Amino acid sequence: MAFLYLDIETDNSQGLGLDPFRSKVATLQLLLPNGRPCIIKDPENLDALKPILERNIVVGTNLKFDIKFLKHHFGVNITQIFDIMIAEQVLSGGELTGFTKGRSLKDLVFKYCGAMLDKTEQTGFKHGVPLTKSQEEYVINDIKYLPQILKQQQAKIKATGLEAVIEREMSTIPSVVWLELSGMPLDLKRLKEIEARDTHRKEALEAELKKELSCAGSQQTLNQTPSIKHINLNSTKQLTEALKAKGYKIESTSKEALSMYAADPLIQKLREYKKLQKKLSSFIKTMPDFIHPVTGRIHPSFDQYGTRSGRFSCREPNLQQQPSRGEEGAEWRAIFRARHGYKIVAADFSQIELRILGELAEEQEFIRAYTQGIDLHRLTASKIFKVPLEEVTKTQRSIAKTVNFGLNYGMWKNGLQLRLREDAHIEVSLGEAEQFIRDFQQAYPAATNYLNRISKEGLQKLALRNRAGRLLKLSTPRNEREEGTVKREAKNLPIQSLCADIIKDALKNIYARLEPKGVLFINTVHDELVFECKEEQAEAVSRAVKEEMEKAGSLFLKDLPCVAEVTVADYWRKD
Repeated sequence: MAFLYLDIETDNSQGLGLDPFRSKVATLQLLLPNGRPCIIKDPENLDALKPILERNIVVGTNLKFDIKFLKHHFGVNITQIFDIMIAEQVLSGGELTGFTKGRSLKDLVFKYCGAMLDKTEQTGFKHGVPLTKSQEEYVINDIKYLPQILKQQQAKIKATGLEAVIEREMSTIPSVVWLELSGMPLDLKRLKEIEARDTHRKEALEAELKKELSCAGSQQTLNQTPSIKHINLNSTKQLTEALKAKGYKIESTSKEALSMYAADPLIQKLREYKKLQKKLSSFIKTMPDFIHPVTGRIHPSFDQYGTRSGRFSCREPNLQQQPSRGEEGAEWRAIFRARHGYKIVAADFSQIELRILGELAEEQEFIRAYTQGIDLHRLTASKIFKVPLEEVTKTQRSIAKTVNFGLNYGMWKNGLQLRLREDAHIEVSLGEAEQFIRDFQQAYPAATNYLNRISKEGLQKLALRNRAGRLLKLSTPRNEREEGTVKREAKNLPIQSLCADIIKDALKNIYARLEPKGVLFINTVHDELVFECKEEQAEAVSRAVKEEMEKAGSLFLKDLPCVAEVTVADYWRKD
């Protein structure tokens, strides 16, 4: 097996050079093992090259882009990959995420080879138009430095013991290609129905709020306007002054400021109005713009190393940050509906972060609960409220659930109080919130000791390793507040990152089993994987996904079971 150094240029004459469904490959350039460059202009088929590309290790930068085009246009299925951009992200310990400077080909050529790449020709390639001498030089420069970079990165990878992490990341790339080519289905009719209803409700709330605020304010407080009905509810200044005139002791209209009046009917209406406005502007009205004119589906861009922990991120649109809570979330997910004769299979890990905490901390009470099938939230409630398991109330369990998950993120009393108020609609005093946390710490001493130890270690070393070997670097704090942030990240990153590693291990095998069968991989949200398949495939797909997710989890969770829960429906449903 040899290294082949690859890059492509696409036709960007209509500004569509990033779209594999509407653009063509203008050039394919290879640097062969003997060091000789090979440029293929306007390839019509790659039948002769296909077995060579599929049999060897392809090296390049941001290779998901190149591989998408080669797979869509020529049926080339590249699975042996070394992406120098992703390798640099691994080596950086997660510091190079998103659009951070330092991971592009230009940056890496300068870092490892001391050369400056001229990228001015980047968008000037056209299918059917011969290369200029300048363009020919450009495409060769994009591949000629790859061997030097690869050699130096491999030495660093070996020196830092990151071989397993690199292997995991590289084996994930084919799944990202699968994901971005698959696309997410959207029921536009259902979306329009939600838009009409929510717009009507928002307008009604706006009228009611203006009427109820009519006795507040003055010409001075409302920019010299004589009538409150002209107030702009989206103006923080105007709204704050109007509410203060009504007797509310606030200095802003932020969620935190209004939370102390969570039970007040007017504030509830205001919060519903704000929520609807955000939903309409950020989700409903923008979603149709992302429907692809060729496929009729939504094709977001996914970054497999999108966060410091190694989790996926998503944009254009961000399908990881859609309305998801309660009945509203269930209704919203229903707009992502499978084609006729198909089903959507959604699988996610059950309480994976708490299970990982129990494993890492060797917390025997966590291990006992998950091994014996005891509801951990109910167990925590019984401990902090001093009641038998069978007598735990729904409210007590909700409080315990918030405590369980909040402690993973270094939450203290103020955060717990706000989270309970916002998410569970439960009001507790700061003293009660602090006592809940202390009761948790007393009930689970091993988990508490682990979180305390790892936060101190993170602050001292500014670098951690998770159980899968992933390097996690932390920012140098400049003040006490930033020290607190570093300590909270140190608690959470080893847990979140291990979850990301488990998902990526599962994806490698799921890809091998399901992609050849025509199953589509349509979304991933942290510890959730979503697929679309023919109705008659749904049972087998569900079984395969569950098996591979749980098998991947069992590689790292030895003391307690890893459980994946699968839902099959006509739409993206999560039970």
